[in-house]
Amino acid sequence: MLKKLIINNFAIISQLQLDFKNGMTALTGETGAGKSIIIDALGLLVGSRSSVDFVRTGQNSLTVQGLFEVSKNSPVFAILDGYGIKHEDNILIIKREINRKGRNVCRLNNELVKTNVLKEVGRYLVEIHGQNQSQELLDEDNHIGILDRYANPSFEDLIVQYQEQFQILQEKKSRLRAIQKDSQNIAQRIDMLKFQIDDIDSAQLQAGEDDSLEEEKNHLANFEKISTALQTSYEILSENNTGAVDALGNVRQQLEDIKEYDPEYQELYESIDGAYYQIQDDMATISEQIDGLDFDENRLDNIQKRLIVLDNLKKKYGPSLDEVIQFGKDAHAELSKIDMDDNSEEQLIKVIAKQQDKVFKIAEKISKARHQTAKTLVKSINHELKDLYMKNAKFDVDFTVLSADNMTDMGIDQVRFMLKTNVGEDYKPFVKVASGGELSRVILAFESIIAEKMNVETIVFDEIDTGVSGRVAQSIGDKIYRVAQSLQVLCITHLPQVAAMSDQQLQIQKKTANNKTETEVSLLNSHERIEAISLMLAGTKITDLTRDHAKELLELAQGEQEKLD
Repeated sequence: MLKKLIINNFAIISQLQLDFKNGMTALTGETGAGKSIIIDALGLLVGSRSSVDFVRTGQNSLTVQGLFEVSKNSPVFAILDGYGIKHEDNILIIKREINRKGRNVCRLNNELVKTNVLKEVGRYLVEIHGQNQSQELLDEDNHIGILDRYANPSFEDLIVQYQEQFQILQEKKSRLRAIQKDSQNIAQRIDMLKFQIDDIDSAQLQAGEDDSLEEEKNHLANFEKISTALQTSYEILSENNTGAVDALGNVRQQLEDIKEYDPEYQELYESIDGAYYQIQDDMATISEQIDGLDFDENRLDNIQKRLIVLDNLKKKYGPSLDEVIQFGKDAHAELSKIDMDDNSEEQLIKVIAKQQDKVFKIAEKISKARHQTAKTLVKSINHELKDLYMKNAKFDVDFTVLSADNMTDMGIDQVRFMLKTNVGEDYKPFVKVASGGELSRVILAFESIIAEKMNVETIVFDEIDTGVSGRVAQSIGDKIYRVAQSLQVLCITHLPQVAAMSDQQLQIQKKTANNKTETEVSLLNSHERIEAISLMLAGTKITDLTRDHAKELLELAQGEQEKLD
């Protein structure tokens, strides 16, 4: 539920901080005082469309913040987890900032998010019902979902089972359409993949093979030069009396005789001594290289041919041999997915027919359950409408059954809520027949029945009681209070009967100072509530009689609350 709402520089609101409680909160005050602005600000927090016109005159930007305490089993947490947004203690903080340049910044628990994420989360936090707003009940596409929400808990398992099988059916149909549309391209693709795989596999590639072959080719191509250089080097080092090794040995002997006379002689000796033994080692290595020299003209020819093969493959499938090898692996993987037997049109048609029959049987079970749910819902709604003094009104649920070929992800049912408001009239679509006052009462009838099943934390009624008065107003107050026993309710109202039924009442006033208009909000105590409701009763001038009437109305409301509790 909404715990705190902070508004800065929104329309005629400069700074406002509101604390809310569970139960029913009435927002009262004169028209234009800013009641709906508060609801508009709340709407921004749950993803409503923004506008630079909301920014208060003379200010560069507006901010709205809300603190929500979310129930543990709310779908909100799965959404937060999906976006990697941290949460703890069932608390959710939403902040939205809009500046005059149109920049829109949204945050969930201090994490930047897009507006669509706010909408995704917001649909499980707040539902706003207004006299002129598009509401869930006024969209016929939502009717089947509302009906399902009223069903028994086991119904959800049936829906999940159906949708899993329906998804399989859709995937197979999509696969068939692709084959029918592009069967020639698939065959061509298979031929190409087979050619590419054969081209690469027949080469029996080894990772790094081209580098090692290049090295061996260079060695063989320069065999004579290498052989001559090694032989000459060995002769220079080893030739008696004139070889480098003998020369170093003589120098070493000379320095050994004088090394003890001076530290520098000692260093010279050690340097020459190291060089002498190092060159002896090098000479042995050169000898081994000479012994290992072997020129194979056929081998050089084979290497050159092999490198040509590898270069051609790299030109076709990748700039490096590793990429050619990976290309071959990818081609194998793609070909394995294209099974001509599984993808044949005839085979798929048989599989689809079998799957469609399976899905349709589940859909029939769902339809049967829906019809039972509809009977119960119709009975309950009509009972509520009588309580709301619509004794001649009748609610019904109209079903259209789809064929197996036209099944949707919701089954074979198309559901539409119907209403007739007067005796002798025919049922008509709910969205077309209800007048303002009637619409308010039908919506309240729904909310009273399915409040506990709704996946929201807070419901807002924005002047939903417009067009009613007297005993109907009292009945609406009772219904809203009943809804508030399951959900947090914020209610903008001009009816004293509805305001009196609230657990807390916030009075919204508009004041002017220094040529600027400002909205102020006060939480009313018992005495202040009497004055506020007196004003709602009297219109302009409050008398002792209206105060007595207001006091009596609050006492009667308390009695109604105790009765409903």
